[in-house]
Amino acid sequence: MKKAFNFVDLCFVVDTTGSMGSFIQAAKQQLLDTISLLKADSGIDLQVGLVEYRDHPPQDNSFVTRVYPLTANLKEMQKAINQLKADGGGDGPEAVYSGVRDACVQMQWRSHSCRFILLVGDAPPHGFAKWLQEMVPTQQRGGRGGNGDGWPNGCPSGLNVQLVAAAAENQRVTVHALCMGGDGFTMQAFGAIATATGGQCASASSAKDVISKMVAMLKDEFRDLEFDRQVLETVLNLGNVDSTQVADSLACPRLQAAAAIARLGKRGFLDF
Repeated sequence: MKKAFNFVDLCFVVDTTGSMGSFIQAAKQQLLDTISLLKADSGIDLQVGLVEYRDHPPQDNSFVTRVYPLTANLKEMQKAINQLKADGGGDGPEAVYSGVRDACVQMQWRSHSCRFILLVGDAPPHGFAKWLQEMVPTQQRGGRGGNGDGWPNGCPSGLNVQLVAAAAENQRVTVHALCMGGDGFTMQAFGAIATATGGQCASASSAKDVISKMVAMLKDEFRDLEFDRQVLETVLNLGNVDSTQVADSLACPRLQAAAAIARLGKRGFLDF
């Protein structure tokens, strides 16, 4: 229980279709930089996973997703990232939803870990233009987008923004996203997925903003681990999560106790 307080599980979800050819080296470097930045914090117990995604047949017959499990062996994960190659693909959109969903449900997330997905790609998911048309008022849609979509009426996976966000929520995962190439419609699609989970989306030129957001979230999550441990012990002894009772027991401000309870609840410590 004590060690679990500093667990961080991060999964990269990366488009490796042919259109990423001009971006793949930059994308790989951003992933490696993210690992380096996070592992520099000696207080974090870090595991990293990876999901490559391409497209659905017949647009691409190589694979839809390829999953690399979470591992604490960061050198092995860095090696896997360095070996990523851009190939295949057909129409414009890709199997974005499948990549994010498979990361949510196929990663063996550790109990009580702080969980992130970093989505990296240059094209939107299938059917996003249709979803946008149905879900978002005309004045808020932005560009039309979706040109060249082999499945304009919906992804063949049956997934959409809400279903992918629900998968992330069920696994307590926050999705952040980097859009390679700065396509406005892809930014809109990635942004819809990220913000639905409490995450952030940015263009690759602003990658440091997303990575900084992840680091800030971790600092907020882990800013007072010893106090969080005391709150958890108190909650378990009391048998409830009443912030006033916890504050009285620990002789601390109620808002401080409430914030700790919120952090513990978000990571599943209070599922009893």
